[in-house]
Amino acid sequence: MAGDVRIAVTCGEPAGIGAEVALKALAQGVSGADAVLVGPAEVWAAAGTVAGVDPGRWPCHPVEMPAEPDWGWGRPTLRSAQVAVRAVEAGVELVRAGRVDAVVTAPLTKEGLRATGHPYPGHTELLQALCGGEALMMLAGPRLRVVLVTTHLPLCRVPPAVTRTAVLRAVWGAHQGLRRDLGIPAPRIGVAALNPHAGEGGVLGEEEGREIAPAVEQARAEGIGAEGPVPADVLFHRAAAGAFDVVVAMYHDQGLGPLKLLHFDEAVNVTLGLPIVRTSPDHGTAFDIAGTGRASPTSFRAALRTAAEIARRRRG
Repeated sequence: MAGDVRIAVTCGEPAGIGAEVALKALAQGVSGADAVLVGPAEVWAAAGTVAGVDPGRWPCHPVEMPAEPDWGWGRPTLRSAQVAVRAVEAGVELVRAGRVDAVVTAPLTKEGLRATGHPYPGHTELLQALCGGEALMMLAGPRLRVVLVTTHLPLCRVPPAVTRTAVLRAVWGAHQGLRRDLGIPAPRIGVAALNPHAGEGGVLGEEEGREIAPAVEQARAEGIGAEGPVPADVLFHRAAAGAFDVVVAMYHDQGLGPLKLLHFDEAVNVTLGLPIVRTSPDHGTAFDIAGTGRASPTSFRAALRTAAEIARRRRG
């Protein structure tokens, strides 16, 4: 029986594990969901050989190859990066045309994006440019969800980026996203401090008093269930124990360190705030094991399942 949700699955960086884990996950099945493979048939065929899965089981929306392939497993090139980006663009086009209900993206690389001339540090920013909206990165596992105020920034550039506006945007986006996409009517949001001990009254940093606390106060005044700034070493323990539905973290590793400690193989990247449904596995291209057949499809299968659930919820 055909599924009630159709999902576009992009091939990702051809030299990595993306297409391999996508095929493995699809072969395991996702209840009520059908897939369309997006990318060159040659990329899916190569991944199918590694995965031991025939990609012919699913329809393929082909993407034109820029030239004769010049990459190999673990050896990306400009041409392979161009394939990865074009697959994302094609997946978005399918959703916006109403031909599929969601897109699940296999990993690409930031270096590849830059090499193709795109000024975006990652998938999230590329998707916002393609779709509009206010894209927000959420990483989610069974016990912990994390939304990021800043995403792919060098650590030295984080403090100036932690502004009242940025924090409020993340808190508001988390609130709206959890309500719309996860069906949580009144999300409990824990907001992390940036500095140790939440700045210790300004002794260890001023961002908490100057930027984060006012943002939380404004969110609460708007009826959002936010608490903070809470020292991160306490907040994540409380959140994993069930005190919060989501943590708003100030920077990438502050949020993803605890998340991956708990959910390394099962976390999902959900892009909140877009007019389309998009998820991805919470891992990269893993060039070191590409082509070996050892890559786990667990996170990709969770991404497929989450995309199907969100698409159904948005459909009403």
